[in-house]
Amino acid sequence: MKTYTTISDSSQEAKLLHDHMIPLDHEELWVVFLNSANRVITQEMLSMGSLTSTIIDVRCILRRALLNNAANILLVHNHPSGNPVPSTADIKQTETVSKACKLMDIGLLDHLILSSDSYYSFADEVATEYNF
Repeated sequence: MKTYTTISDSSQEAKLLHDHMIPLDHEELWVVFLNSANRVITQEMLSMGSLTSTIIDVRCILRRALLNNAANILLVHNHPSGNPVPSTADIKQTETVSKACKLMDIGLLDHLILSSDSYYSFADEVATEYNF
């Protein structure tokens, strides 16, 4: 699925997958792959988890980014509980992905957590800590 939407802020990011992810009763991790102008190349579900967690596999994320010739990526996952606040695991996994992306010269633009009526954007909330 190729689309060419340009992403410029977290509200646009949230709209990309909101309709798919909100009705889910389990967590899913999607990665949006973008070119250097932040235009969407494609988006892929990389893991399907349980009610309370999903796997964030850094090697898989980077492999897919390289295969898609992505200059930048967005991580998006949902919280079926309705609370978009990141867990300790979400924070640690974001740090790990951020460090790995920097080594590969791939920009991690954001990590969004979607819930039924809101979202949490690491780029909006803690941009300086993760260099988003």
